[in-house]
Amino acid sequence: MASDSEFDDDDDDILLALEQVRSRQNTRDGTPSTSLSGTANGNKTDDLQTKSRVLDVENTVYRTQGEISILRAQLDLLQRQKHDEIKQLVDAQEASRLRDEEKMQALKFTIQRLEDEKRFLNNEVRNLASFKRRRVDSGRSEDLSTTTESPVSKVSRSSGTQSHSETSENSSRSVLAQRVIKIQNDSSLFTDHIWSHCINGSRRSTLKYLSKICLDDDIQFDGFKVNAKMPVSTAITEYLMLKKSLRLDDLISDFCVTLCTFVEILVSRKSVLAVPFVISLIHGALSFRSSAVSRDLIKKLLTSLCTIVSDSVFLLDSTQDENDIVHYHDVPRQVMVLEKFALICALDTVEKLMVIASQFDQSFIKSLWDEDYLSLNLLRSCLPENTERFKNVSQINVIFNFIEILASSLTESGFAYNNVKSKASNESIINSLLKIFLIELPIKEDFMFYGLNRVVGNNFDFDKIESIIPATETILKHSMISIPGPIADDVLEEKGFMRQDTTGGSENPSSESHLCFELSKLHEIHLLHLRLKVTSLLESYVMTHLSTKVLESKECLKSIIRTIGLEQNFIMKLPRSDTVPMRIQIIASLVRLVSYICSESRGITGLIYPETLYEIYIVFSRIAFGSNSLSVEAHNFLRRIRNNGFYHPVFNASCEKKAREINHVTYSDPKVLGNSLADIESDFPNGLEFSYENETVEIAREILDSCLTREEADNLYFNMNHDEGKFDEMDLVVD
Repeated sequence: MASDSEFDDDDDDILLALEQVRSRQNTRDGTPSTSLSGTANGNKTDDLQTKSRVLDVENTVYRTQGEISILRAQLDLLQRQKHDEIKQLVDAQEASRLRDEEKMQALKFTIQRLEDEKRFLNNEVRNLASFKRRRVDSGRSEDLSTTTESPVSKVSRSSGTQSHSETSENSSRSVLAQRVIKIQNDSSLFTDHIWSHCINGSRRSTLKYLSKICLDDDIQFDGFKVNAKMPVSTAITEYLMLKKSLRLDDLISDFCVTLCTFVEILVSRKSVLAVPFVISLIHGALSFRSSAVSRDLIKKLLTSLCTIVSDSVFLLDSTQDENDIVHYHDVPRQVMVLEKFALICALDTVEKLMVIASQFDQSFIKSLWDEDYLSLNLLRSCLPENTERFKNVSQINVIFNFIEILASSLTESGFAYNNVKSKASNESIINSLLKIFLIELPIKEDFMFYGLNRVVGNNFDFDKIESIIPATETILKHSMISIPGPIADDVLEEKGFMRQDTTGGSENPSSESHLCFELSKLHEIHLLHLRLKVTSLLESYVMTHLSTKVLESKECLKSIIRTIGLEQNFIMKLPRSDTVPMRIQIIASLVRLVSYICSESRGITGLIYPETLYEIYIVFSRIAFGSNSLSVEAHNFLRRIRNNGFYHPVFNASCEKKAREINHVTYSDPKVLGNSLADIESDFPNGLEFSYENETVEIAREILDSCLTREEADNLYFNMNHDEGKFDEMDLVVD
């Protein structure tokens, strides 16, 4: 390519000639005129010629300069075109590389799917071959089992058997030939999963609920469109069909983000009817395959769902009524029920996201707290340290969610929120957790749902959801609704929540008392599961952090010791209760925590109040000296009963059943004799006859040994093992 320097020589020659002509003219003008008039005329002619030559040269210079400018512009244009062409080629090469990588990834997934299908088909072939062999073997056994009769009958029977076997074989071949093997990919499996998704305790699938819900206005964004007066389930199904060609992780991400945006729009429009069901579909999509959930998806969903939870957390405060919530006094009962159910579903989904996030590295979990994807203020508002506020705000489902979130946030340095600038101290969180053992969490109205993660506790309020969304038609003969319908009175009366002044008293007090007992029983089991989860969390914290400093405060130890005593008192009051196994597990876990504290601090007496030391003597003596003569007598008694063929509960039905389940034996097992069955059942603790596990007893004795002197230990041993009729060395003392 030519440069600008190629035209420099021509310019210099032309300018040099022009300067010579001008200098010659100046010289001629400076010479005095001594010629005649004729000579003057000749000089004038020469001057004109010279001027014309100068003008020609100047014109040539100007023309040349113009040509140079044109050539330079053309060169610039060529250079720009060349740069653009190079850029286009580079972009095309990069796009081609990306397409090739995508094709390569798609081929890898296709190969993986084909390998899975190959393994599946090989299994099917083996199953079909074994099925065919069984049919042939059965046909042969029928031929061999024919009786020896007359030759004619034998021939006729054999021919009949042969024809029957041929007919059966042909029929089996026809059946096998008609069998169709349906090969499904991940997208179709995901679609089937969404179609069959159900909320725990519901009678219908989630999409069936959404098929009865419509909107008053159109909603459209990012390829997702919900038409007015059309079922929401139709829009979700159409969106799945549009996105079915995507890879599984992209499909789950697009599906969850789209539904989350849809929920945000519904919440902004105060249209809460479809919100809990759409959130449950997000939870179902996350549960399909957790390995396909990306980090970006977790962050996006946490941002949206935590905002929804923060806006609805005021519903947990039982002290707020219509006078306290001025802007909420005109909200109908059915809307309140839906909003509370949506809060439960949103928190269950947040818990699910944190559990999935725990499969990544610890830095990612810390970033969720550091970057405020999961708000620490939200944790403190649902787990307050103040006792009175804890009583008013605490709701068992919500606390269970945050216990699981904290368990998923455990790192080697403690909880993942420790790097947050405005962090809450670990002592504050531990104090809030210990309140779960000492404060009875109440049953909150309109919050009795299983949720999405567990089937434990009460689910009585879900009948209100069933009543709000009709299965067939409404009273006004509408097949779909856009606003929540009123809760049926029979549902309210059945659940016992109608006011006495409106119903005029209960017509069937026995059924109502039975209902209250059932509610309390299920709530108690739910609460014990929660307490077991808390003890597991505290043990995991100590084992992961390798320190018990957070548990070494006097108030913390006082709460732990008092909790052990309360659980022991309940077992002594109701030794045949179904909840005894869980209470024994709670006691064993708390005893291990106290043992960790003793082993690290080399003694516990300096960490407790003086009155707490007396409680330690009592609660740990019950454990350390629980195995006495009563256990031996109970064991012998159980052996006699089982040897006599009495296979019914003797001491505690739930403990004996649990013991048989652990050892995989049943009453009808002929290999298990009476003595063996009695040994198995007596090996499982029930808090009274067989008090505690051997490990718990040994730990309790070690703790007592660290708290007592030798003389105190001897006196305690003689007092706890005193038995009338036995030899007493004090009888040898003569006055």
